[in-house]
Amino acid sequence: MSHRDPAHLGFFRWLAVALAVGCLAAAPAFAEDIDVGEVIAVGNPAPDFSLADTSGKNTRLSDFTGKVILLTFWSCFTDTCFTTVQVFEDLLTRLGPLGLVAPTICEEIPPALAEDNYAGLLRRCSTGQKILLDPQREVRGSYHVRMLPTSILIGPDLKILEIARGIAPLRDPDFHARIEKLVRAIPR
Repeated sequence: MSHRDPAHLGFFRWLAVALAVGCLAAAPAFAEDIDVGEVIAVGNPAPDFSLADTSGKNTRLSDFTGKVILLTFWSCFTDTCFTTVQVFEDLLTRLGPLGLVAPTICEEIPPALAEDNYAGLLRRCSTGQKILLDPQREVRGSYHVRMLPTSILIGPDLKILEIARGIAPLRDPDFHARIEKLVRAIPR
């Protein structure tokens, strides 16, 4: 059979399609697969939720009423959490005592980091922010998160102030300045 034989090419086209379909069927669920319902927007109230943290204690978003909230969604199967640890550490050290909280919602944690009550995860990623577990992606769906990381800046009144996608905004000095301005405006 020569390389120009139509039957030969047909077989390879069929094989390529079969492989592609098989890979898609075996692929993990992506954010696009999540039912997202009503769209969230800047100025709207942030959807409340309740999730367990790494110690098993349930935390609600409304527990942080009166504080500036930097709510971040990420996956620990990527370098996202490892590359942003210093950002959270700096922000929380400087602004945490003034009213900044940074709960982090993690939906995917490698088994090695989940062992011993998430000791590996806490050692590698926790910088004072509360790590919340959302393995069913329910909160991610209610917030319409399609990219990890996504950070949502929420005011003391629980209204959405800004939505930042990716790592770059988390490192942006202007973003940090906006957070600091909000924190310093909290009535004491």
